[in-house]
Amino acid sequence: MSMTDLQKVSMRAVKELQRYLRRNSLDAFFVADIQNVRYLTTFSGTSGFVLIFRDSAHFLTDFRYRAQAREQVRSCENLIYSGNVLDFIARRFFRAGKNVVVGIEDTLSVGTLAEAESKLKACRFSRTSMVIEKLAAVKSKSEVDRISKACAISGSALDVLVREDWIGKSENELAAMLEFNQKILGASDKSFETIVASGRRGAMPHGVASNKDIRGNEFVTVDFGCFYDGYASDVTRTFQLGRKSRGELVKIYSIVRDAQRKAIDAARAGKKGKAVDKAARDYIELKGYGRYFGHGTGHGLGLRIHELPRISRTSEDVLEEGNVITIEPGIYLPRLGGVRIEDDFLVTRDGVEQLSHFSKEPDYYISSFGGR
Repeated sequence: MSMTDLQKVSMRAVKELQRYLRRNSLDAFFVADIQNVRYLTTFSGTSGFVLIFRDSAHFLTDFRYRAQAREQVRSCENLIYSGNVLDFIARRFFRAGKNVVVGIEDTLSVGTLAEAESKLKACRFSRTSMVIEKLAAVKSKSEVDRISKACAISGSALDVLVREDWIGKSENELAAMLEFNQKILGASDKSFETIVASGRRGAMPHGVASNKDIRGNEFVTVDFGCFYDGYASDVTRTFQLGRKSRGELVKIYSIVRDAQRKAIDAARAGKKGKAVDKAARDYIELKGYGRYFGHGTGHGLGLRIHELPRISRTSEDVLEEGNVITIEPGIYLPRLGGVRIEDDFLVTRDGVEQLSHFSKEPDYYISSFGGR
């Protein structure tokens, strides 16, 4: 059976991790983070582990996923265990008296590490920092295609929603409609808790949808995304629901839109994340709203909604060709509301290529009768 494009990505990632073991005098690497497991195997179930040696690789799961592992996992030998996975690993791979150095993820919990040290007496564990995450930050064409599809689904779902009557509906209702639209259009799930923040609640950058009703002449920020074949989209738009909305919010909409353009123009392979952030932040500060922009300008995107590289004022991460990032400046005015605009981009040698497409023109008008 021929391998899929994503299975080929996982195969290359395992081989790169084996090279990492050789370079760093490690005998093995134990992977427990389920998203890292998926990257290394394409396994989409909820319970699995990877154990990689310099010359072999093994995927471990329980009997529930036997058929799924046989279908999805090509980069590793499939092993089905019962009972405790660490007991199984000890019996199968590590005999007492050996001195084996095993790399572990820095996200491994203290409890799991303590259990591993107790059960795997032959092993000495060495914490690593973002090794698999750095590999996953550079996307293949097949991965970019899936993120682009997720973005297209989100854009189409939003396009359907803006033709509805928002006035009188709750933020929760709009969020549910948007999530439903994405699933109907092919998404497997939402990629994070949908944010719908209207009126004064727009000043809350992470103001997830509430029971507040949408009223006329409000600004409404919608931040949402979906998963398609495991890969995420993340898009934000802010809408003006009436011609009599507060004048200052109309003003900051234009500032945020222009700040995003500044960051887009600054982003390319070789640039540090903090340089991209600075392009947006300096412009917002120049316009007098610097104190109202408190979060980073963006982040990496892929199997996770937040990946490397970081786009923030302190980020030393260097953008690489093949990164997928968000660019999402915002301004949040207490007791008035806020504006954020976010899109997803592929980093190239010469700049960025936009993957999410939904108009950012400030002329959206949703009347009390529905429609634009």
